[in-house]
Amino acid sequence: MKQITELNKSIKKDIIVENLMISNGVYLLVSHPKVGKSMFAQQLAFSLTTGEDFLGFKVNPTHVLYIITEGDINQLNDRFKLMNLKPNVNKLHIIDIDDIPDFYIRDIERDIYELTFDKEPLFIIMDMFKDIKFDTSYDLNNYQEINDVVFRKLKELCRKYNATLLVTHHLNKRDETMGSVGLNADVSGIMKLKESKNNYNKLTLDYKGRDLGRLELNLNRNENQTFNVIDENTNDETDYNLLLFIKYAVAKKDFDYTISDILSKTNILLTPTQLGGLIQRNLQLLEKEGLHITNKRTANERLWHCSYEEPSENNE
Repeated sequence: MKQITELNKSIKKDIIVENLMISNGVYLLVSHPKVGKSMFAQQLAFSLTTGEDFLGFKVNPTHVLYIITEGDINQLNDRFKLMNLKPNVNKLHIIDIDDIPDFYIRDIERDIYELTFDKEPLFIIMDMFKDIKFDTSYDLNNYQEINDVVFRKLKELCRKYNATLLVTHHLNKRDETMGSVGLNADVSGIMKLKESKNNYNKLTLDYKGRDLGRLELNLNRNENQTFNVIDENTNDETDYNLLLFIKYAVAKKDFDYTISDILSKTNILLTPTQLGGLIQRNLQLLEKEGLHITNKRTANERLWHCSYEEPSENNE
């Protein structure tokens, strides 16, 4: 029996990612296929190895063991290049299919032991959960077996090696974590990554944590496939589609256009009505950026004219 005033420093938990993760926890990152779980996890790995903020949150720099089950180290490196991210290679350690063909947890533990021998603490990313094999078979839909076989072992690894663990997994057709509800109940926190129905570059991150509460973030996926947070108080001036329009208009300088012209010549993912409304709501912002838009409605079509003038430094 212990009193609340007794603090065991050996199990004191530290912040790994501000507002999202603390040390020695097991965390779950879920989404539908092809939404961006792996890119999200790699961006996190970059932040943890370099000490740079993750989604605007402070991180505690640490060594990262990245277990990639659906690719190899070359694919991982190609993604980092696409994302224009350069992790600290001295702190990033990778296991791929060439290292452990069957991804048994006992083999993974051997590598964890070697890494934590002189590099504690450690952050482990298992990408993907479905490919990790345990010594005892289990039913993904059985709450008790998920607890006894899967999470008992994962939590043991965290305690034994002073590690924090992030596991990626899929959502089902009902937007729920695939398998038993035990997958949600037994983790320290769960992050659900969902794309907008109208724009795949707009996402929400719904976070539920045992120790850190509830958090919902609006995210934007940039051209290099990295994520950043859209402040809830920010208006459409930060809309990714508006930025695409500005980039196109600056390059064209002086031109007539219809909304359908813009949609056919850019990667803007909106309907004509949505794009027209977006531009109209942000005419003042566009003026500040040097874009002057006037209506040139004709008998046959709704035509607009846009001209670009380099904005002055004082045009704030």
